[in-house]
Amino acid sequence: MTRQDRLQTFVSPPVGNWVRQCAADQGESVSVFIRDLIVAAWHRDNQPKDRPPALDPARQNVFISVALDALLAGHPDPTLRDRTHEAYRRRLERLGLPLRTNMGGSSHEA
Repeated sequence: MTRQDRLQTFVSPPVGNWVRQCAADQGESVSVFIRDLIVAAWHRDNQPKDRPPALDPARQNVFISVALDALLAGHPDPTLRDRTHEAYRRRLERLGLPLRTNMGGSSHEA
């Protein structure tokens, strides 16, 4: 397991209150909430600009979601696909991302 690097910072009371409230709303610790924000910012800043098209994360994500959905649809447990989509919906809500059901297609699209 990789050793984690501990960081500490000070913020104004309004920012601290916002962080604590957001973490509580998402059922997470303040540490996990802040870590997720920092990791997301790090990923945004460190994405290679000259990536070959085949390695484009957007294309890879489409392929992965289509392949996973096909595997779930063919799984012997008929409830697994629906349970996976429900877990995905909960994760989007936890991350504060919009649920897009008006994009056409079914509500179970990955």
